[in-house]
Amino acid sequence: MARPTTTKISVPAPGEDAPRLGRVGIIAAVGFGLGVLWPTLAGVKLVPSAPVEAESVSSEPAAEDGEPAAASAEAPTGADPAAAKAAAPSPADSRLSFKPLQITSCRDAEGRRRESCGELDLSPALDDKLKALASCAGTENARGLLSLGLELDFAKKSITDVLKGRSTTLPDAVAQAFVACAKTELAGVSLEGIASELARYTVFYPIEVVPAGQSAAGEAPEPEGASGTATVSWEVAIIRQTPKDGAVVARVLRGTRVTVTGRQNDWYKVKYDAKGSEGWVFKTAIGM
Repeated sequence: MARPTTTKISVPAPGEDAPRLGRVGIIAAVGFGLGVLWPTLAGVKLVPSAPVEAESVSSEPAAEDGEPAAASAEAPTGADPAAAKAAAPSPADSRLSFKPLQITSCRDAEGRRRESCGELDLSPALDDKLKALASCAGTENARGLLSLGLELDFAKKSITDVLKGRSTTLPDAVAQAFVACAKTELAGVSLEGIASELARYTVFYPIEVVPAGQSAAGEAPEPEGASGTATVSWEVAIIRQTPKDGAVVARVLRGTRVTVTGRQNDWYKVKYDAKGSEGWVFKTAIGM
């Protein structure tokens, strides 16, 4: 008789390892617990990440230390816009630089010329009118010196004439445009309240002029010492009133001898004719 077939079933004895899947689950649980508890135990606070916003671009210039430059001052709320505009300096004003007033002659009530003319302060009556000359038509590209003369009559309390002084270096047409403009601006100005010792004065305002959009506040560098003679080496050398961008005052042909009287960087100041007329020429035009 055949023997019956038996099936062997193994049962883990107490203390033996659990199945592999059980071990993985235990490790995962322990890891999760440490991940949650460790930050608290270590004093680390976990918060959600802040949303990333679009980076703003400041239009303010950065200061040298990297901080934004201070914003420009604004008129207080409720301020009169017209008053704020009047208080702000006009860009046109800066193209004129006024030198101290010069009194060249004076006369008493009988018309006798006096040697001592004393002093005059014409600022209250003339300052604003003279600054307005910065906007004179036909002078936008002018650069040079304007010597603006005024004939003052304190018996009549008025300005009787406006003229161009001999020390003016501007082209004549430009200087005359300034004079015509000044006559218009100063028409009707009263000298009432201006203290004066004598009846009549001739005065001059030396005014440095630069093109519109530039500032005459900074003085041009003084010419360096230079002397001697040179010969024009270009076919035509252009002589300018001031270095680089001054008005053209003459054109001198090749072979002309000029006398050098000064230098400013690459430009030489020269006398270029028998009258002793002076101007500025680029160095290579005279072989320098």
